[in-house]
Amino acid sequence: MSFLELQKVEKYYGEHHAIKGIDLNIEPGEFIVFVGPSGCGKSTLLRMIAGLEVINKGKLILDGVDITETPSSKRDLAMVFQSYALYPHMTVEDNMSFALRLAKVDQGKIDKLVKEAAEKLDLTQYLKRKPGALSGGQRQRVAIGRAIVRHPKIFLFDEPLSNLDAALRGQTRVEIAQLHRDLGATTIYVTHDQVEAMTLADRVVVLRDGIIEQVGTPLELYDKPANRFVAQFIGMPQMNIIPSSLLQNVPAGSSFAGIRPEHLSISDDSRLTGKVVLVESLGNETLVHLSLGDQSAEPLIIRSYQRTTLKLGDTVGVNWSDDIVHYFDNDGKVLHLA
Repeated sequence: MSFLELQKVEKYYGEHHAIKGIDLNIEPGEFIVFVGPSGCGKSTLLRMIAGLEVINKGKLILDGVDITETPSSKRDLAMVFQSYALYPHMTVEDNMSFALRLAKVDQGKIDKLVKEAAEKLDLTQYLKRKPGALSGGQRQRVAIGRAIVRHPKIFLFDEPLSNLDAALRGQTRVEIAQLHRDLGATTIYVTHDQVEAMTLADRVVVLRDGIIEQVGTPLELYDKPANRFVAQFIGMPQMNIIPSSLLQNVPAGSSFAGIRPEHLSISDDSRLTGKVVLVESLGNETLVHLSLGDQSAEPLIIRSYQRTTLKLGDTVGVNWSDDIVHYFDNDGKVLHLA
């Protein structure tokens, strides 16, 4: 039996079917990331697990106990919100200890738990400050610390880094990964940022329109996407999609071929030719955008780890190896070739 089981859970808002029969098993200590485009249901699903949204159908089993109807306060879960949700009139110490004081935990134990969490999060020197005197990254660490002191069965994170600037997002992402390794706690994390998903997760759950498109390790999703949606959602820049009509010797039933930018190369021995419409020189890599004219609406993107002398308007040839091509049928499902 898994530690957390979602058994055909569904959610309706009036006639809108937001979550459509989700089945998912999560093991103890796993770091699970829900990812998908806006409106796919990832935050709704997290809030259903937290008890903040009613589950209309299905069951939620935690550690062998059905908690489908259990109030949020009794589920032994701790949630970190995008907005931090700190009490502005309380100090950091009071914010972190508030839930424990409500539960009438012994003060000596509260002091010990808050001290341990503050040390883990580098917050010791800020315990007497109020949130208004802290940076965004420090406030987020306070919100995480408030969750840690409760020692919950599962940590829930709802897009916790989206309010931070790029540098702080990267730093806090590393801190969350380290914290998970130190605590070994089961964690469910919601994000729209695939970089967070790829770098943090043990397994990624890709959602679209209230259903799970694919579950797997980050590299499984990258190397073996189940369909065109997952193939293009995972990876940045996204996978190039080429109409099969432009290619030779494609398998029967193929409507589109997918090739990742790093698997394309500029070559005189070319299968396709295109005109350079953009060159992005990023220092460590170069992204060359090629227009195929009216044959394909989207330009091809070639990722190269060498610098280039190409300029706008140049015509170049493109080649690739057949063993890295993904083929999709007209409905976007991947073709499994023998």
